[in-house]
Amino acid sequence: ERGWQCLYRSILRKAIQKDRKALPSTLPSSSNINAESHHRPVCQLLSGSSSTAYARDKFRKEALIVRRSDFKTIEYKIRKGKKQLEILKMPGVDLVGGASST
Repeated sequence: ERGWQCLYRSILRKAIQKDRKALPSTLPSSSNINAESHHRPVCQLLSGSSSTAYARDKFRKEALIVRRSDFKTIEYKIRKGKKQLEILKMPGVDLVGGASST
């Protein structure tokens, strides 16, 4: 598997995980079903101002800027993305970049 694909999937997984913790569940609180086991559908997380949408859009925007033959820039961006993923994994970080908790 390519490094950037692994990085992209890891960032999205972590952003989805953070969004699910930050955003309220779509289930009513009076439900008998365990609310922690049900989360917002991924399609809702990918739209709007969620961390997941921000991470996806930022990754795609950066990918469009770089030529396929520009290996130095690609390697630099992969290293930068790995550092950002490590920051996102920290327990005190709730949301990515331009996302708001409204």
